[in-house]
Amino acid sequence: MLMEPQHKHKRSELSVMTRYAALVMALISFASWAGTWQLRQGDEGVMLWTQPHPPTSFQALRLEMRVNADPGALITVLRNTARHKEWLPQSREVRVLARSGPDDDLVYTRLASPWPVQDRELITRSHLSRRIDCSLTLEVWAEPNALPLHAGLFRIQESAGRWEALPQRDGSTLVRLETYTNPGNNLPGWLVNPIAIKAAVGSFKAIRRLMEAEPSVAATPGLLGSDPRCSAT
Repeated sequence: MLMEPQHKHKRSELSVMTRYAALVMALISFASWAGTWQLRQGDEGVMLWTQPHPPTSFQALRLEMRVNADPGALITVLRNTARHKEWLPQSREVRVLARSGPDDDLVYTRLASPWPVQDRELITRSHLSRRIDCSLTLEVWAEPNALPLHAGLFRIQESAGRWEALPQRDGSTLVRLETYTNPGNNLPGWLVNPIAIKAAVGSFKAIRRLMEAEPSVAATPGLLGSDPRCSAT
């Protein structure tokens, strides 16, 4: 019987440790945001808060909305790279680089920027967590060194987000996002922040439309395991 070399196991273990160390750091950064969210606007059922993120001039964002769909519909929409442009119109390219399991993705995104600013590229790792009450949490964080740099593009180094899909008693889902991205390259916060707010609200409205077009739990049984109340891809 052939034995796999021990050094391969060590490399695999190191890769897993590095990946989840990044997740822990993302969770710590989220914890540091707590308590200072400032409500900025409500637009067609989408609520938005902002928060300073020193030492940068860029703001963290928090958004919430109610959606007449199952929690799993959010994950279906977010993972459908073929339709990404419908809710992220500034994306030029979105593709899955690797999928290490049903709950872990590595994704490449290229984002258009107005001239003379370079287009941005962002590489993110995501991890999906399921709870017994059918709620879902998707943690997303940047892994900027996962690919060699591309000439003519600016690689975003700092980005993290947490999506939550929380089932409500009336059958709807509360969707919540807390996110922060540093676009880098010495862009001014006074310019970036209003653009980011407008884009985030527009994306949420599009995600709601796409979620509500997804089949209900009854049409997609068993996707979250043995509990027939839950669905997720």
